[in-house]
Amino acid sequence: MRGLRVLLVIPPGGYYAERWSGGVLMPPLGVGYVAATLEQSAHQVDILDCHVLKLSDQDIIRELKARKPDLTGLTFTTENRFEAFRTAELIRQTLPETHLTAGGPHVSLAGIDTLEGIQAFDSVIVGEGEYTIVALADCLHAGGTARDLRKIAGLVFRNDDNQPEFSGMPDKIRDLDSIPFPPRHLYPPAHVYNFKFDVPGYGLKQFSNLMTSRGCPANCNFCATPYMWGRKVRMRSPENIVAEMELMVREHGAEAFWFFDDTFNSSPRRVEKLCDQMIERELNRMPWFCEVRVDVMTRELLEKMKSAGCYTIGFGVESGSQRILNDVIRKNLKLEKVYQLYEWCKDLNVTANPFFIISHPTETWEEAQQTLAMIRDFKENAHVSMAFLHVYPGTDLEKTARENGTLPADFKWHQADRSDVKTLASAQGNVPIFLDKLTWAQISDILLEWAEAQNYSIIRKIPKVLKSIKSFDDFKRYSIMGWRYLIKKAGKCFRITSV
Repeated sequence: MRGLRVLLVIPPGGYYAERWSGGVLMPPLGVGYVAATLEQSAHQVDILDCHVLKLSDQDIIRELKARKPDLTGLTFTTENRFEAFRTAELIRQTLPETHLTAGGPHVSLAGIDTLEGIQAFDSVIVGEGEYTIVALADCLHAGGTARDLRKIAGLVFRNDDNQPEFSGMPDKIRDLDSIPFPPRHLYPPAHVYNFKFDVPGYGLKQFSNLMTSRGCPANCNFCATPYMWGRKVRMRSPENIVAEMELMVREHGAEAFWFFDDTFNSSPRRVEKLCDQMIERELNRMPWFCEVRVDVMTRELLEKMKSAGCYTIGFGVESGSQRILNDVIRKNLKLEKVYQLYEWCKDLNVTANPFFIISHPTETWEEAQQTLAMIRDFKENAHVSMAFLHVYPGTDLEKTARENGTLPADFKWHQADRSDVKTLASAQGNVPIFLDKLTWAQISDILLEWAEAQNYSIIRKIPKVLKSIKSFDDFKRYSIMGWRYLIKKAGKCFRITSV
């Protein structure tokens, strides 16, 4: 029996972190896994990446009319939700008969909110979507009603009264090896994504991304990962992982790998086995990146990873204040261990990529300065990343943000252009920034120092900043930032003139 025509859509525009702003984009893994299970279930599936293909509204309308999907899936994050909502309206106007669903981290944590505010959606998928979307496609193909949708775990749908209703959380997929590899032949060609980086000692390499585990055992107050994937880490076998790596080399031109796990080294023993397999199959000739937990790293494990091709590791530090780590973030990490890992990286010629966050609950200016001091300690021999603390739906931080007024009591995630919610949309995506003890002038000073340290041009950002101003409050905040920038520049000129 012929299955449904399914189209999975990545909306145009939207947020990509600054490290992706230079024309380098990562192919969407989540959509790939969903497409793989649909293909395996005999449904006809295709992927339309509107962003990487730079499609206009008219382009999207033309593609929708040509493909005529029975089921359309839209994936997005909190950062690009408003661009996605606009695309959803476009899909609904063009294809009034298609069942329009959504997936991804945002709707997994704000499903009811999304359906309440965006009438274009018929449903959203919560949590791991591989088997939920297959069940949805099967149900629609059989002519199912709202009563039948109620039986599909992991679905927020509109009931007979057009009200959002949640069917309940799906079971976690225990055997990740059972999920087929993403059908990369459905993506636009690799050169369109331009997922390339200059690797020391190797030159410019074409990367391919893959995920080898799901879940994170940590309890950080700001993170949505445990709610999305669970705190119990589920892992693919080393044999399954290297089989996918060899496929990506053989059929998709992979020259390097980007492991997209939240905690690649949750099981050091598994990492050791994987490294052994990579060495045995000569995959160690290809460089790779991963993100690790600092507290379980050892020098021996890093040496093994290095011998298997690892050239850089990312790791969350979050703050240079031990009080913030212990009492606010709830991160089981001693700062001495961070410095130790940094030294191991220097000794073994592995690039350290520590991540820091500014503006935690109760964080003082003095504690923010401790974080900046730590960044200065690392910047000569590491690639340092920094961001302001973002509030995501469903996290413990969201509760704190509503209590302290960062998010107003009546705030809804589907509401656009709220002047009473602070964002830096032009720099770090359309996500609320958590504010507590630090003033906006202090936030501005930190951002300007960071931009200068990265040799990042503030001037080139001005057009995007001006376009993002939606209210007098936005204007006021960017005016403060501009004033601090002028003071900083004037101070430098004065010092030079004095000399």
